[in-house]
Amino acid sequence: MSVSATNRFLRYQFDSPAQLRRHSRLLDGRLLLFFPEQRPRLPERTRTLLEICFSRSSQQVALPATVYARDMYGATPGMWLELRALSVVAGLQSALVAPQRKRPRLGMDLLAWVQRPQGASLACPVLDVSESGARLWGVPGNPPRRNEELIVRLPDCRAVRGRVAWSHGREVGIEFGRDARPAAAAVFARAAEQWAGASLAVHDRACTCTSGGAPRDPPLKQPALKQPALRYGKPS
Repeated sequence: MSVSATNRFLRYQFDSPAQLRRHSRLLDGRLLLFFPEQRPRLPERTRTLLEICFSRSSQQVALPATVYARDMYGATPGMWLELRALSVVAGLQSALVAPQRKRPRLGMDLLAWVQRPQGASLACPVLDVSESGARLWGVPGNPPRRNEELIVRLPDCRAVRGRVAWSHGREVGIEFGRDARPAAAAVFARAAEQWAGASLAVHDRACTCTSGGAPRDPPLKQPALKQPALRYGKPS
């Protein structure tokens, strides 16, 4: 059974980053986080988008994740999500330190075609969108300059012009002009529709991690792996 784009969106609300750290497990440079869900829908190895938000802050961060393993019948059903540890650290730093945004943004997991002046058009991941701009990753070439003009073609939209509002490392914030905002608003509306169907998990107030105890997450089980075929006969 195929998994639609809408139900691949997940949202997990904690009270503070400290709670998130208590529930995180590191494994070979990856971060594993248990997402409680009464009836886990996503199969193992499904790519998803996880928004981490906090009840005491209006900032949030959306990160790509993969379903590592599922717990269907335990006391706390749900699924273990696998994320890149560095992405989580960088995303939280950006969300908690960045100034309050003027307009709401929604995380996305899609590609846009980006062209710089006198350059080729190349695909770049779109990290999030608003009704007037977008945040891109990996714009080709040298780091873009502030106010540099780019041509951006978002999925199912015509190519529009935008200017670089800021850049930090490989992240670039794009602000669209007035003529391009209807196209950006259409993408934002589609993103809002997808996030409206996201599965929501809220940190359990009865979790013993709030008083210094261990989290109530179930034991981490390795996902089922296909066993190699047995060979009969004399060993070589």
